[in-house]
Order: sequence, then C-alpha cells, then structure tokens
Amino acid sequence: MITPILIKGGAALTATAAMIAGAPVLDNAFGSSEPAAMPVSWEQQRSADAESATSSHAAVLKAEEERKEAERKAKKKAERKEAERKAKKAAERKAAQERAARSRAQGGTPAQNRALGMQMCAERGWSSSQCDDLGRLWQKESGWSSSAHNSSSGAHGIPQSLPGSKMSSHGSDWSTSARTQIAWGLDYIAGRYGNPSNAWAHSQSRGWY
Repeated sequence: MITPILIKGGAALTATAAMIAGAPVLDNAFGSSEPAAMPVSWEQQRSADAESATSSHAAVLKAEEERKEAERKAKKKAERKEAERKAKKAAERKAAQERAARSRAQGGTPAQNRALGMQMCAERGWSSSQCDDLGRLWQKESGWSSSAHNSSSGAHGIPQSLPGSKMSSHGSDWSTSARTQIAWGLDYIAGRYGNPSNAWAHSQSRGWY
C-alpha cells in the first residue's frame, strides 16, 4: 500500500515542479504530463512586424527612387534629342541662308541680277536716279540675263560686252557670273560715260552705248 502512494506522490511532485518552473503541463497521447513549448512573446512579434514593415517600406522607397531615376534619364534623353533636332534645324537654316547669300552675291534670275546690280551701283556712290537709269539701260540691253547673247554681233551678258571676252579682265567666270559681268559693266560705264544716266541718255539717242 505504501508504494502506490509514493508513486502518486512522485508524479504529483513532478507536475508541481513543472508548474513552478513556469512551463504549462499538458497530457501527451500516452497520458503522461510534459512541459509545452512557450509561445512567442508579444514584444518579439511586434519587433518582427516592425522589422518586416521597415523592410517593405525600404523596398517601396527604393522602387520609387528607381522609377524617378528612370524618368529623369528619359527626360534628359528627350531633352538631348530635342536639342539635337533644334541644332540640326539651325544648321540647315544657316546653310540655306548661306546658299541664298551666295546666290544673291553671284546673281541668278534676272530679278536677282537686277537687285545685285542696284546694290553694286549704290556702293559706287551713284544716286538712286542714276541707278534707276542703269536698271533701264540693262533691261533694254539684256533683260538682266547673264546668259543673254547676241549671235549676230557677239555681245554677251548683262551689259552686252562686245565681245564678251572683254569681261575676262574681271573674272574667268565672265560668261556666267552676274557679279563679274556687272562689275565690268559698271567700270565700263564709269570710264566712258561717267555715270549710268549719261550712258542711258546716249543709248536713247544712238540706240547703243
């Protein structure tokens, strides 16, 4: 009778010791009592949640910064392309202006040749009325065409130089260049008549100058 009482007392003492140690006592499948695993504390869980939230927030910030950086790069690329486009357009405009300036300088159409002639006439210091008479004179002679050629006499160009080769003294391009022809013609008028008005008056009275 004494032994069973001691065994029960031993089991009771074992359960009591486990409770004092702080571990809950649970019956296992075989009916024995053993300490159960302690759950994670609230502080530990909160710390883990905070760490997870911080990590997630950092990932969001990183993704946002990467997106902004991509946008900045795309904007810079677009701005660079726009600057290149504008530079190209500016270069094309400049080239076109230079071509037009060269064309005006050398003449071209009768209207361009006349405009060049008026400019060169004024640069000599002749008056506007004298330059107007030059316009009338060479309109009559050649229509301000640098390719005008009189097959019967051999007179050539805007001033109808006779022969045309006389104009070679002002440039080897005398047969096609309006500027060379005009320069020669103005020198001819200045040396023979003094100014375009006198040359025009002579042309009106004699039919030639």
